Amino acid sequence: MTDATTIRGDQILIKVGDGADPEQFAHPCLINTTRSISFTAEGNAVQIPDCDNPSDPAWTRFIKSTLSATVSGAGTLHVPNVADYFAWLQSPDSKNVQVVVGDLANTIGGHFAGKFALTQFTPADGDRGGLASCTIAMQSDGRVQWVAAT
Repeated sequence: MTDATTIRGDQILIKVGDGADPEQFAHPCLINTTRSISFTAEGNAVQIPDCDNPSDPAWTRFIKSTLSATVSGAGTLHVPNVADYFAWLQSPDSKNVQVVVGDLANTIGGHFAGKFALTQFTPADGDRGGLASCTIAMQSDGRVQWVAAT
């Protein structure tokens, strides 16, 4: 029996580009507890009849027409990130984002890469006696690709 190759939850990391040349990517401190990337395929369901038995139920064929990705994250609010993320939310521009899946040395796994628009930025109160929290969401703006670890 072969064990599954696994990673810890903190080995999924969202890194946002600074737009410089060469571009540097950094993990914002306000995304410090949960991180995810979700892919969606949209399309049309088409019914394919059975020509030999037209009264039998038709099988559905799904024809993909679009792909998209959503990145989300949450954590304890890191105040120095607030102004930058509020500015990004108001900006029409997308940023280059990497979602690392694997170890930080990138020797196992790899990362998803693409342009993303910030679509949600929610600084929120914490529980009484606790700390303020923050959630974010990003929507892909074009192609997202997988870059395997080297």
